Amino acid sequence: MTQFHLILLMFFLFISGCAQKISPVSSENPQWKTLLQGQTAWHARGKLAFISPQERQSANFNWQLSNNKQHLILTSFIGTRLLELTEHQNHSELIYDGTTYKDDNSSALIKRLSGFTLPMGQAPYWLTATVKNDSNEYDAQHRLTATTWVDPQGQVWHAKYQKYKLYDQMWLPTRMDLTHKDLTVKLQLNEWQF
Repeated sequence: MTQFHLILLMFFLFISGCAQKISPVSSENPQWKTLLQGQTAWHARGKLAFISPQERQSANFNWQLSNNKQHLILTSFIGTRLLELTEHQNHSELIYDGTTYKDDNSSALIKRLSGFTLPMGQAPYWLTATVKNDSNEYDAQHRLTATTWVDPQGQVWHAKYQKYKLYDQMWLPTRMDLTHKDLTVKLQLNEWQF
């Protein structure tokens, strides 16, 4: 009888051991900040919402950086393409409602066609939380929690970072808010690729 209990105990231990999911350990690179600042190409996906006293708009985004040029696609939640912005060497192109528009400034192009302000020129820095500014605030793990900067058009922007996740041993934001006057842009970053 004792032998039967021992076999039964071993069986249950074996079954419970098999049922546990072992997740790989992901740890940060001690030089993750330097590694992140050196990235010249990335791809981020997620959701964003523009919130102002007059209206609220939300969309999914697919945002890429390659050779210091950005490519941004906004889609509705059912997959309809709302706009596509592509930066070129000397200008930016935005496809909106089947028509292509051009400007030498991505932020001005988005503002002109959508009515919303977005600091595109600084996006590779605020999106990855690598803004360099005297106003920066950090948490215990040296991740940016808040910052303020002035864009080339003289507009003051504030960014607050609520959540981070490790990607390729680097801390990347997964939830953040941008504010400018009475506009708030909420971003949820679901995926980062390098």
